[in-house]
Amino acid sequence: MVLREPMPIPSAFDLTRFLASSITFMTYLEEVSVYFNDWRLVKLNKAVGYSQVHQLPRDFSGRSPNNYMTITGLKMTRKFNGMVVHYLRH
Repeated sequence: MVLREPMPIPSAFDLTRFLASSITFMTYLEEVSVYFNDWRLVKLNKAVGYSQVHQLPRDFSGRSPNNYMTITGLKMTRKFNGMVVHYLRH
């Protein structure tokens, strides 16, 4: 990864905390592993609910008044359920 400015590697705890907070907001990413010299330092698994597809109500047009937006479907996902963290121990 090319950085704009060189910087020291953050501590393992700070990097893990950053990844855990970042993965929370990523829709399709459910697992992240960090390796150093072929050793896995940390593995994060995001536990999410299953999504359900719903039909639009029949009396709902799905278009904004000026036709700027069109809604073609509705998908609902349960809230974020938690995070499982596996880390390397000495």
